[in-house]
Amino acid sequence: MSESKNKRVYGIDLGTTYSAIAFIDEFGKSQIITNSDNERITPSVVFFESEGNVIVGRIAKESAKTDPGRVVDFVKRQMSDKDWTFSVDDKTYKPEEISAHILRRLAGDANKTGEHQVEDVVITCPAYFGDLERQRTRDAGELAGLNVIEILDEPVAAAINYGLNGDAKGKNVIVYDLGGGTFDVTVVSIGNDPDKNEISIVCTEGNHQLGGKDWDDRIVQHYVAEFQSQSGSIADILADQESSYDLRFNAETDKKTLSNKDNIKRKVAYEGEKAVVELSRDKFDELTADLLEQTFALTDKVLEQAKTKGVAKIHAFLLVGGSTRMPQIKAKVTERYGNSLGITPTEFDVDEAVAKGAAKAGEIKVIITKVGEIADEIARSRGKDIDKLPPKEQEKIAEEAARRVAEDGGYTLPTITNAVKTSLKKVATKSYGIRALKNGQSVVRNLIIKQTPVPTEGIQTFGTAGANADEIDLVVYMNNESEADAQEEICEQLGNAIFNLDGNLPAKSPIEIKFQLDEQGSLTLVGLDKTHGKTITANFKSDGVMTDEEKKEAQIKQTELVVE
Repeated sequence: MSESKNKRVYGIDLGTTYSAIAFIDEFGKSQIITNSDNERITPSVVFFESEGNVIVGRIAKESAKTDPGRVVDFVKRQMSDKDWTFSVDDKTYKPEEISAHILRRLAGDANKTGEHQVEDVVITCPAYFGDLERQRTRDAGELAGLNVIEILDEPVAAAINYGLNGDAKGKNVIVYDLGGGTFDVTVVSIGNDPDKNEISIVCTEGNHQLGGKDWDDRIVQHYVAEFQSQSGSIADILADQESSYDLRFNAETDKKTLSNKDNIKRKVAYEGEKAVVELSRDKFDELTADLLEQTFALTDKVLEQAKTKGVAKIHAFLLVGGSTRMPQIKAKVTERYGNSLGITPTEFDVDEAVAKGAAKAGEIKVIITKVGEIADEIARSRGKDIDKLPPKEQEKIAEEAARRVAEDGGYTLPTITNAVKTSLKKVATKSYGIRALKNGQSVVRNLIIKQTPVPTEGIQTFGTAGANADEIDLVVYMNNESEADAQEEICEQLGNAIFNLDGNLPAKSPIEIKFQLDEQGSLTLVGLDKTHGKTITANFKSDGVMTDEEKKEAQIKQTELVVE
């Protein structure tokens, strides 16, 4: 790719335990950029050594054993917590600020090679992330000085990495993504049209508090119980931060060792007492069986949902995420689904698929945008509006635009043609509703149901509860229910809008409410007083997103720090 003609778009997998960055090389292949430690993935751990030095990665992770109060990890799990912060040196950091340090490390290491200038990025997130988590992920990129062109669902990225191969045509695929801290499972349908690359999310479910860390925690609990049993001590090892981190670090190491060995021994020492604890792979599987069952419950759920959407046959079962390397995963998935689905699960580029797919998605988006702009210019130069032209004439202009982009350098015509014929279709990962009265009881009436393809809109006409109201408080909620009505207590309030009326309306006067949801999860409400024709429009964002002023202050705060 000619850097003078086209800037690269980089794909970043911002993971709970490990992160990675990828780009598209001159041969059109996705490649991982190794970090300054010559590692292909970077631990998502941040160590605030001092006010002027912030360290991200392997050294930060090792520092947790000796200086745990200055180390923060698993921050991705906190993206949904509006109140979570991390404090050190009299400064307080939000999840997006911590994440920004991780992104800076990835981009900075790539830039140090002299072959990259990371500016435009696609950052991934779990498919079930709501608006708050997605906006926080975008803000993290911006705080890191990056231009975030898209927040992309992780299973979509993995499916792109898998699905843009010829042998993937016409397949329905399950992406079972078990990472270090989160889990999601998604059914993806890949179109069989030879002239198009259609990748569609059918349905997705997930748990942002379920991942490899939970398997580690079971090992830790086992070690503590065995230590207490052998030594007779009732001391709470986990109350000591250094000892707790040391056990966690060893647990992760031992978990990986059990992928190759049948048994391990670990010495546990605390306050002068010692114990040698044994752990077999069978015992480890027993300790974590219920965690695995939680992933299967969500997998069963998406399979049933997929059937209701016309997807009866699954052709491939992809295991993505570093935690799928545990032997129990492939063995138990095969045992549970091998016969019923008639397929064997495949380990698919487990650590790198998401970052590589994000890089490919970024390239596709840039090419489509560039071709679209030039096509519009061609049409305008001929005194025409391209959107009003017949399909065949639009197609001819698009072909001419693709040739011009190729001639401009940076992309080959086949690469451009392949990108232009690629489409990504997503679904709503949450349901969105408005508070209303039903039989005298307050409920949340969902106008958009989760798993509906986006962009989408939902419309319903309600009646005013009483006569002569001057205003209506339109309260909007987000939830995980798949039914029309949801109980208010299990929903998350996104916000409210006051609809001022002209008054003199009788009871049950019609008020139309329309929800519009875009591909990035942004929700717009349009209200219409059908009696007087008066309207209201309101955009809804989750509470907890940083304001522009807070982001400005965070950027000032972060410019005082150096990532090494």
